[in-house]
Amino acid sequence: MVVGRGYHIALSREHAKRLFGQKDDENLRKFLDELIADPEMKSSGRLFDSGVHWEPMHRCLTEGELDPAGGEFPLNHAVLGGKQLHSGGDYVAALVRPDMTNFVAEAIGEIDEENLRKSFFGLPASYTGPKDEKTFMAIWLCLQNLKDFFDAAAENLEAVVFTAKYGS
Repeated sequence: MVVGRGYHIALSREHAKRLFGQKDDENLRKFLDELIADPEMKSSGRLFDSGVHWEPMHRCLTEGELDPAGGEFPLNHAVLGGKQLHSGGDYVAALVRPDMTNFVAEAIGEIDEENLRKSFFGLPASYTGPKDEKTFMAIWLCLQNLKDFFDAAAENLEAVVFTAKYGS
């Protein structure tokens, strides 16, 4: 599988209204792409780019597979879990409600480096990405930044959408 960049987007009330106003997958994707391209989203700290690290990060936080329903709440909501907004095969859009972001941030904060390391180096063969120290450290750093992102979303009572493109 080819994994594209993953983005977490903290939604203002206006953005949330527009998101729920999207009537089909094509318009949803265009709307999320607009938010990702908006320089104001990044400069305001409301866009988090996890690069390609979202895939192994989700696997480490759940049961090792790339399954939106895998693992347990709240860690399974950190990347792919939550309400699935898109029903196509080439990208994902998953929503974490504003009242859930604090639980996700707290759960991420409880993960220590040693346990994440065990999860990462123990990923199943279905994970075909690199399994080396450099990749692990990038995932660990990404996870720390993601916790800060969810903390800010929780403080601002914002929903979070994760989106990424992928293909075979």
